[in-house]
Amino acid sequence: MGKPDVDMRCSVRRGRSRWHFISSVSLFSRCCAVIVLLSCASFSQDTLPIVSSVRFEGNAAVSDASLRRLAEISEGSPLEQSTIERDIQAMLSQYAELGFPFAEIRIGITLDDTMSAPHAALVFSIREGARVVLREMTVQGNTGTQGNVLIREARLRAGEYFSQSKVDRLRRRLDRLQLFSSVGDIQLYLLNDTASSASALRNGGLLCTVQEGSATSFDGVLGYVPAAAAGENGYVTGTVSLVMKNIFGTGRKLGARWQRETASTQELELHYTEPWFLQLPVDIGAGYFQRKQDSLYVKSIVSARADYNLTDELTLSGTVNSESIYPSSDIQQFSVYESSSLILGGEIKYDTRDNMRSPTSGLRYSTSYQSGTKKITGPAQYIAAVDAKNYFTSRIAVDVDLYTMPWRRHVFALGVHGKQAASSVLELSDMYPFGGSNTVRGYRECQFFGSRVAWTSFEYRFLTGRLSHVFTFIDAGYFSRPDQAGSGIAGQEKLLSGVGIGTRLETALGILGVSYALGRGDTFSSGKIHFGVVNEF
Repeated sequence: MGKPDVDMRCSVRRGRSRWHFISSVSLFSRCCAVIVLLSCASFSQDTLPIVSSVRFEGNAAVSDASLRRLAEISEGSPLEQSTIERDIQAMLSQYAELGFPFAEIRIGITLDDTMSAPHAALVFSIREGARVVLREMTVQGNTGTQGNVLIREARLRAGEYFSQSKVDRLRRRLDRLQLFSSVGDIQLYLLNDTASSASALRNGGLLCTVQEGSATSFDGVLGYVPAAAAGENGYVTGTVSLVMKNIFGTGRKLGARWQRETASTQELELHYTEPWFLQLPVDIGAGYFQRKQDSLYVKSIVSARADYNLTDELTLSGTVNSESIYPSSDIQQFSVYESSSLILGGEIKYDTRDNMRSPTSGLRYSTSYQSGTKKITGPAQYIAAVDAKNYFTSRIAVDVDLYTMPWRRHVFALGVHGKQAASSVLELSDMYPFGGSNTVRGYRECQFFGSRVAWTSFEYRFLTGRLSHVFTFIDAGYFSRPDQAGSGIAGQEKLLSGVGIGTRLETALGILGVSYALGRGDTFSSGKIHFGVVNEF
């Protein structure tokens, strides 16, 4: 019986960022059929030839040892089509990673059926092609964003070799900017330079096509609470936010948020971010936050923040906060001390989510720690009884969110969160508001306050659009607060739970979240409807 030579060619298409491996599967299947037909007298149709040897030819950039580590097939293993296809893809991926996107591999199979069991000798004939050096980057579709912003985010240096992983990371970076409604595949093109196609090096560039998204969003949910009794006034409640994510096409961000929970409780927040400060991968931010709590006190925070993007997923941050507490002069009894604090902190964030606004896979993890000195300065009628007027204070927070999509359109989201504030003197102004749409649903917004809070949330989401979904959820939480001897408030500790359903809708003005939740002990008529506005500061 003769020894037929069998060839299978794999190649890559030019001009595509995700190099599609095109294997001649039909040719390979036909060749396998020829082997079976020619050798049917020696072995059954279910018997596969055993690989007797594996050799590599034409490989200069990648050693034989490296290629053998990439290959599943080896001496003594059965000759399987799927295994050879995976090996070819792995080898071509390695070549693309090293700057050889046009590598080709031809498989030579020589069958020997003269023995009791058929054997096959394999030869991987490799044509590496030219190595591509990146010289430029071209951007299309950026009608509002300046081209240098995208080139800056690419973090590519002229003269470096093409790398498939760099191209994949580039697309991810641009998508995470949240400036574009879509980011197309990054395409590789060759420059018309003096180098010939047969040269060992070719100059090329990357073509990036984007579609501009909404650079400014204005979101709001407002309601009116009528007067409860004669002589009282009604009031407006709700949330309004304005976010400009791409000021003058530079990637700078400016945000403002106003929230009113009751007639006497409201928040105001402003924030500005300057990306790539001094042309470094560092984002500098400044902000102002004010909370007026039930006519008891006003809390103001002036903050500064620096985020160093160590990698695409890992960010290290430093913060400086100047906090001030002003008790209301109208209160006839003690509520909180007038105080000022200087708080320094740091944060580690790790984020692998595939989409910032509507993730379907990935992990978001963050840990922050802040500490500083709190100085009590009033009120005068209460400060005389204070033994020490300077206190050490600290805060720690941990947040973990995990997303997975086991089936198309079906997403599971799990969140675990915890915060703790510690100080020799803990007041209401030091504690975390708890309950509501951002913690445990089924309770009023900021219904509780605790120095220790922890909550977990599990959601099942069914995607109805790119940024829209319906969901059902289970929330559980815990909070505790110590006695406040100065104000006569007893300590409290409680477990919370909530279940419900909701939807998240992408509207022309922004993304609106609505949920209906039942807290522990609630009946259907006493359930809570939560409205949330999605915005990124």
